[in-house]
This record gives sequence, structure tokens and C-alpha cells, in this order.
Amino acid sequence: MKSYIVCGLDNSDKGLLHNHGVVFYDWNTDIIIDQTQLEPTLSILNATATEAPTEYEDLYKLTLQFNAKAESTGDKNRVLDRAHAQSRASYIQACSYRLKGLENEAQAKVSDGRQKLVSAQESFVWLARQHHLSGTRVQEDKLRQTFAEQFQRLINVPKVRAIRVSNGSILVYTDMLYARNPGTGLLHELGQYLIVIRTDGSDDALRWFNRTRRIRTIQPGMNAPRVFADGTACVDEIKETLLELIAQFEFATVVELAIQFVETITNDELSKHIEKWPVIQEKTA
Repeated sequence: MKSYIVCGLDNSDKGLLHNHGVVFYDWNTDIIIDQTQLEPTLSILNATATEAPTEYEDLYKLTLQFNAKAESTGDKNRVLDRAHAQSRASYIQACSYRLKGLENEAQAKVSDGRQKLVSAQESFVWLARQHHLSGTRVQEDKLRQTFAEQFQRLINVPKVRAIRVSNGSILVYTDMLYARNPGTGLLHELGQYLIVIRTDGSDDALRWFNRTRRIRTIQPGMNAPRVFADGTACVDEIKETLLELIAQFEFATVVELAIQFVETITNDELSKHIEKWPVIQEKTA
């Protein structure tokens, strides 16, 4: 299934899409949508689009052309939605004025806490990597050979269909992944995934994006029973292990664990939502 980088949207456009239930995730200042979200996106924005291939497999860049006809119902709705969004933002800003000092203080604490967490993760990866490399003491040519062998291991991981490396990230495209409901014994089709690994441990280090379907459970657009709409996992137990493996360049093991995590259904509260993914009729011998 295709995915699209949608360029040139402002915050009101993104808010409009969000308010109409379009599932997307941020890509720097742009957004990415999958093929199922293309038609509603263009309809809501009253736009047409031209696509161009990118360096990533099945990922295309969209350039939008907005329809400027005043008499168009879509245009009128878009203008009204923009005005509504702006009015809503102004109203919230006015009502929040007296609480601004408290809000700023709270935001500062949250931002500081989050920054410390992100910084700690990146520092952990950096320190672990330094420790790992200081212990190897191999020549550069030998190190390059080691990395080449590791990349081959990465390609050979079961259920991995393609690998792309760009911008400090390893993009892993998987085959169709499945998960069995331990309560019913039924096999459910999850989808094909794009697993994004940040080699420096930043941006939560690893994210999962379902390229086949997103399901509404505890929130819209869940990528898997235990993976939120933004691609982050709902549990932290494996994070330290993944960060250490990333620091040691053990990306093949990272991918194996990432696939295993998605396909494993446990008895926790979120896993029970596996029933919302389609059931596969298994062949009998």
C-alpha cells in the first residue's frame, strides 16, 4: 500500500484534517498519510494532487493544488472550517489569559521533564556505543566489514521485505504480520509495517507504523493493539533493551524484537483489542 508525504500544510490545515478524523503522523514539518486517507484528505482540503516518487519504497511526495473557486461547496466548507478553527483558537487563547502564568509554568515543567528523558535516552545510547566501541578495538576496515555483515543479517531477518537507510534512520518494511488471540485461538491479520529505527536513539528510538490499516481502539488510528497512533509502544519494558542494542549496532536483533513485540498478544488491557483486527481463515490439512 502506498504512503504519501503531504507538503505545504499549515497548522489550520492539519487541525482541519484531525477534526475530520484523518489519521496522519508528522514528518518534520510535513505529514504522512497512507493510501486509505488520500481521498478524504483531498476532499476535506478541496484540493487535487500530483505525486512524485521518493527514495523510499512505496512512499510518494504529494504536491497539492487548492481549488480556488468561491462557489464550490468544498471551498465554502473549507473556509468555514478554517474560520471555525481560528475562532476556536482565539476563544481558547482569550479564556486562558488569566491562567497563562500557571500554564507556562506547567508547560515548562513538562517540557523540561520530557527533554531530560529524551536527553537521557540519547546519552544512554551515546555512552553505551562508546563503551561498546572502546571494547572492540578493531581496525576501520574490519569495522566496515562487520557493519556490512550486520546489514546482511538485517536484510535476512524473517518477515523483512525491504530496508532503506536515510537521515540517521533505518526504515524497515515488513511482510504481512499476524497475531494470535490466546483467548480464542483465532489468527488476526495486523498489516504490513514500516518500522523506523533512529540510529542515535532519538525520537523514542523506534516506532511502528501500520501501512495496511489503522484501527480505533482506545484512540483513533492505533497501529497495533499495543502501538499508539504516533507509532510509539504503550509499554516501556523493552525500551532499555532496544536502546542498548541500537547502541551496539545490533539492528537485526532490534528488528526481530520489534516484529515479535507486535505479533505477541498478552493478557493486558490493550491486547484484548486484537479482536478488532480481521480474522484470517487458516487452511486445514
